[in-house]
Parts: sequence; C-alpha cells; structure tokens
Amino acid sequence: MTERHTPSNNVAQRVQRVAIIGSPDKPAAREALERAVRWVQAHATVVCSEITFESQRCLAARPDLLIVLGGDGTLIAAVHGLREQQVPIVGVNLGKLGYLADFTIDELEQEGDFLFSGKLPITRRAMIDVCLEGADGRTCRSPAVNDCVILAGRPFHMVQLSVAVDGDEVAVVRGDGLIVATPSGSTAHNLAAGGPILEPTGEALILTPICPQALTFRPVVMDARRRITIHLVQANEDTTVVTDGRVLQPGHAGDRVVITRYGADFLLVRNPKHSEWHALRRKLRWGEGPNMH
Repeated sequence: MTERHTPSNNVAQRVQRVAIIGSPDKPAAREALERAVRWVQAHATVVCSEITFESQRCLAARPDLLIVLGGDGTLIAAVHGLREQQVPIVGVNLGKLGYLADFTIDELEQEGDFLFSGKLPITRRAMIDVCLEGADGRTCRSPAVNDCVILAGRPFHMVQLSVAVDGDEVAVVRGDGLIVATPSGSTAHNLAAGGPILEPTGEALILTPICPQALTFRPVVMDARRRITIHLVQANEDTTVVTDGRVLQPGHAGDRVVITRYGADFLLVRNPKHSEWHALRRKLRWGEGPNMH
C-alpha cells in the first residue's frame, strides 16, 4: 500500500528500472514505443515494453517508473491495473486532449532527462474504492481515478437514490443519476454536469446530481475520508454503475454502492514545463473571455 504524504512538487526517487506500455487502439503507439525504448535505454534499464492495456504485467519486473503511451483512457487503465502497487506514471499523449497525459513523445525525447535526476515532479491524487453490494448478495469492487457514476438507463425514467455519509442520510436524489468524483475527476463528467473544479491534489470528493428533479439539490464537496453509501431505491431496467467510464455492474432496486478512499494514491509525473493550471487553461479554455472577433 502506498504511504500517503502531503503533495510535493519533487519527490526524491532514483529511476533505474523503467516499464513502457502503449495503447493497442492507437496506430502511432508501436512507433512511439520503439522511440521511447531507445530513449530510455540511454538512461536506465527497460524492464518491460509492450503494446497492451495490462499494466499489471509489468509489476513482476519491479519498475521504478511506468511510461504510458496513448491518452487519458490508456493512462487510467494502467492505474487500474496497478491496483495498490502504484508506481509513478509518465503519460505520453498520442490522442486528442491529453489532460492527464502531459507529455508528447517529442517532449519526452528532447526534455525528459529530468526523470533520471534523482527527483521526480509527482502529484499524488486521491482515488476512490467503489463497492457494489447487490440485494441478491453479489459483490463487485473497483478502484476509480475519476469517478463513479450511477446512470438511470432505459427506459429513461428517473431513478431514486438515497445518499448517506458516514451513516447519516443527507439527501434523496431523483433524476438521471449521480456522480461521485475525485479531484482528478472534477474536470471530467462532473464538470459537464455542472459540478465544481477542484485542485487535483485535493483531499476531497464531490457529489453531483445528473439532471435532478429538485432545483434545491446542488453539488456538494466533502472530505475524502467520508464513507458514502448510495441506496438504489428506484431503478430502471438498464440502470448502470460505471467507474471511470467502464461498466462495473447493472444496478437494481435494493442494491447499494459504498464509496471510500482507496488504499493507494495515483502517482502522476508532471511535465515541469507546464504549470499546474496549464491543462485547465490551454485544453479546457477555463477563464477565457468572450471572442470579440
């Protein structure tokens, strides 16, 4: 289990063993993998290199650093695969947005020597543990980097969810669903649903309703140490519990979803050329004024 510390800009860590994986869905991944392997070999030992989403295959090689070639989806899949054996991850963007994947392959080759200087610019990001406890006794569990979302599904009637925090009922939500997001996930589905943006290294969780029936229900930010229990009081035929965009399980009336802080933090290596607000300003265009042309 990863020990938690206050987020630090630079963490002392000597990188000698590097694993590299690339997305099978990206046509450019094979060439990028070959380039990354050649570049790393001039600095350290490549202990694993593969076109795969399965990051856990690299763990037996005990890497000090994992380079992930693809996009944010590939990076999140890699975090899931590592489970509680998280290692620092460098995300190389081969896609469009690249919010978490903060480097290009050119930047890595031309400016990435800092990775081997003995200090890594790491941000520690809280994850959540999502456990679906079915009324029929089934149990399903998954970590989440960004969020857990309960979606109403077909036939698209409103669902009713009872939300308790540390055992105290705080709200009954009627609408199209509910999002529980981490600070990293605050700029994902949560933002699109009208939730707040949090600093990514914050120690908090966000509850954001999706199209609630009552206008009085607004997003709530709470301490990440809270235990959130969501009872599915009324569900649809295709109501679904989703973690990081992946279907965890169908949700039925009588089920409950229990969300707590995950036992390890996601360790993201930042691009030192970019400020912490770079992606928010440049990629999501936060705070821009109106276009007067």
